[in-house]
Amino acid sequence: MKISRAFLRIGIDARFIGPEGTGLGKYTEKLILNIAKLDRKNKYVIFLGKRNWDFFEKLPKNFTRSLADVPWYSLSEQIKMPKIIVSENLDLLHVPHFNVPIFYSGKFIVTVHDLIHHKFAEHTATTKNPAIFKLKRLAYKKVIEHAIRKSSKIITPSNFVRGDIIKTFSVDPNKIVVTYEAAEEEYENVSSIKYKVSSKNANIIYVGNAYPHKNLNNLLDAIKLLVHGSQFIVHRNSKTVNSQPSTVNLKLILVCPRDVFWERLKEEIKKRNLEKNVVLKGYLKAEDLKKLFQKSSAYVFPSLSEGFGIPGLNAMSSGLPVIASDIPVLKEVYGDAAFYFDPKNPKDIAEKIDKVLINPKLRQKLIEAGFKQSLKYSWLKMAQETLKVYESVK
Repeated sequence: MKISRAFLRIGIDARFIGPEGTGLGKYTEKLILNIAKLDRKNKYVIFLGKRNWDFFEKLPKNFTRSLADVPWYSLSEQIKMPKIIVSENLDLLHVPHFNVPIFYSGKFIVTVHDLIHHKFAEHTATTKNPAIFKLKRLAYKKVIEHAIRKSSKIITPSNFVRGDIIKTFSVDPNKIVVTYEAAEEEYENVSSIKYKVSSKNANIIYVGNAYPHKNLNNLLDAIKLLVHGSQFIVHRNSKTVNSQPSTVNLKLILVCPRDVFWERLKEEIKKRNLEKNVVLKGYLKAEDLKKLFQKSSAYVFPSLSEGFGIPGLNAMSSGLPVIASDIPVLKEVYGDAAFYFDPKNPKDIAEKIDKVLINPKLRQKLIEAGFKQSLKYSWLKMAQETLKVYESVK
């Protein structure tokens, strides 16, 4: 359909916004807030549910809200959302996740953050019985293939994900645009780049979900080596020696949403006799998390798969050294500003944590490099690049 008016009427599905939507919600929130700073020409319709209806009360006049109180990943999403979207007479819809309704026939772009559901299809990644899990898997494949094939453009947060999509779906590379995400401004703390913590009573922190691909069991095994191991191999002054770990008083703080995976993690902590060394917390607001960052010695990110890695950038922005998986996407985003380990090897995870905590110069180098690395990324730039995508599909 040819557009005759001088502006675009663009819809953005913002139902993920809020703590329940985790990283997807944060991405959508930052996108909308920054586009509102940039664009007064096009008209925007923001689709929200009842729980987050009041989230955007002070947007510019070219933004309106539309009630779409429909649960994501549901059958009603597939049936009800197309009617709601069509009623807004859009020129373009932006769905910030793969869950585009298959019965929606209008023009849309989609953000695909990762292909984790493709890679981690085992039953341990779900709480549902096998029959329901299989049905959900079939539905997922149908929905994401529709989103990939029928979209006008695909946005990804990293070149790694872009390559993954090209390889998995044989997509034209020109259809995919990379728009890097960024650290959240709430965590930035310039004064903390010279902040040093003694390793004698060190806290390390992880923030995120407790899903299987987050690899927290291997992290727990590494902590067990550090606090209970009688003989621990470490590398000091380029020599490999057997010794007691220097981190016997170490505490690991896990900040995860309270769900069934959180409960499973609680049991894994007990199995390893780590109740005194692992603190399991639920969701925390940014201001509380920032305080926790400032009391910590390092941030650890053991994930087996990510689309970008905002939590590590938040930690860098807050002045924490980051110890992370050596997976390609984290190396792409963090560069030389993180200290990497093999995420499938608890012993290597333990060695790298120990090395950072016993070496003040290394820790300080990582703090300074991490803070500089976090400044390379900008939500405003991400919004500018997304706006170009909108206008390229006229």
